[in-house]
Amino acid sequence: MKKKLVVLLALVMSISLAGCKPSAEKLSEIEGYRTQLQEKRTEAEERYLDIADTSLRPELDALGVKAAEVDNIDFSKLSNKKIDEKSPEILLLLGQYDDILAKLNGTYQEESAVNTELAKNVEINAYIINKSGFDIKSIILHDMTTDSYSDNLIGDGETLSDGYTLMGVMLEIHTDSEAWEFIVKDSNDTQRQFSCESLKDVSGDGVSLVFGYDNESELGKVTFGGYFSN
Repeated sequence: MKKKLVVLLALVMSISLAGCKPSAEKLSEIEGYRTQLQEKRTEAEERYLDIADTSLRPELDALGVKAAEVDNIDFSKLSNKKIDEKSPEILLLLGQYDDILAKLNGTYQEESAVNTELAKNVEINAYIINKSGFDIKSIILHDMTTDSYSDNLIGDGETLSDGYTLMGVMLEIHTDSEAWEFIVKDSNDTQRQFSCESLKDVSGDGVSLVFGYDNESELGKVTFGGYFSN
C-alpha cells in the first residue's frame, strides 16, 4: 500500500510539473513575439538617431522600459495560461512601436525634404563695385524664379558712394532658380531694377558685381567679373 502511495504521489508531481511548463508551440509563439519586439525597438531607436526632432524621446523611453521587462522574462518557466496572458501585452507593445515608428518616419521624411531644399542654397563671396553714377543706399537681390528677396546687401543705414567698392558681400543662390535681378535705391530713395545674367554661372571662388547705369536709356545692369578683378 505504501509503495502504491509513493508511485501515486510521484505521478501527481509529474503531472503538476508538466502543467507549469509551456508547450513547444506556445513557447515558439511567444518567443517569436519577443523577437519582433526587439527588432521594432532597434528599428525605432535607429530611426530616432536619424532625426533632429527630440519630442518623441520620452515616449520612446517609456516603451523601452516595457520592452526591457519583456526581455527579462523566462517564458520557458511559464505555463500556457500565463503565456496567453502575456501575449496580448506584447502585441500591444508591438502596435505602439508601429505607431511611434510611423511618427519617426514621418518626421524623417519631412526633415529630409527640408534638408534637400536647404542644400540647394549656396553662398557666393562677392564684392560690389558702384559705377552707377549715383550713391546707393540699398541693394536687394530678387530671385525672380522663387519670388524671394534678400536683405539689403549694403546694410541698413549704410551708403555705397559712386566709384566705391563694398567687400565681403555674401550672395545666397538657389541652384534651381533661373533668373535674378537687383533692386537698387539711391540716396534719394529712387528705386531702379538692375538686370543681370544668371548667377548660376558665376565661379564658386567668388564674383565681382559691377553696377552700371545708362542715363539715356534709364537702364541698370550688373556685370560679373572675377573675384579679384578690378
